Amino acid sequence: MWENNEFRIKLRENSIMEYEKIMLSSGQCDFFMPMGFMGEEGGETVCYDCSGFVPLSGYRIEKTEDALYLLERTLIILGKSVEYLISPYRITLNTDTVFYNKDTGQVKIAYVPNPEDKTSLRKNLVAFIGQLKEDIRDGREDYLTETAKCIYYKNYYIKDVITQVALYKRKLYMQDMVVN
Repeated sequence: MWENNEFRIKLRENSIMEYEKIMLSSGQCDFFMPMGFMGEEGGETVCYDCSGFVPLSGYRIEKTEDALYLLERTLIILGKSVEYLISPYRITLNTDTVFYNKDTGQVKIAYVPNPEDKTSLRKNLVAFIGQLKEDIRDGREDYLTETAKCIYYKNYYIKDVITQVALYKRKLYMQDMVVN
């Protein structure tokens, strides 16, 4: 996937729908990495323009505040994707497909269709949150755990989860203000 500052992936034939290709290669969805498609026998190779961005797997996210920011930005992208007829459940979410520009604070997703059509968005998000929690060192990862529970057990809409994450970010901020 990510190699020599380039993100490439080989997909099996028909894993990306034609209208998705048009949207994702047009640049209209500026929250997804721009994509180029090269047809090959039995599939196609997808190349992503990742200029200025690094996958989250290239960062060590040690603060819950940072993880919540990245999660919130990712959820906003999922919410917007519907406007472009891209179903959030079809998007593979992990620290290799979510990219971050440290200078601008911008988050983008490299659209990789979920190989398992049966995987629900809830399971995908909970697994992504688990990856975000791996390097947390501030002892406050319980906010991420609670977010995962809200997603998995309460089956919230994306906008409701965004609101919940914003509340957790506010609580963290207030805790920091009391301590200082």
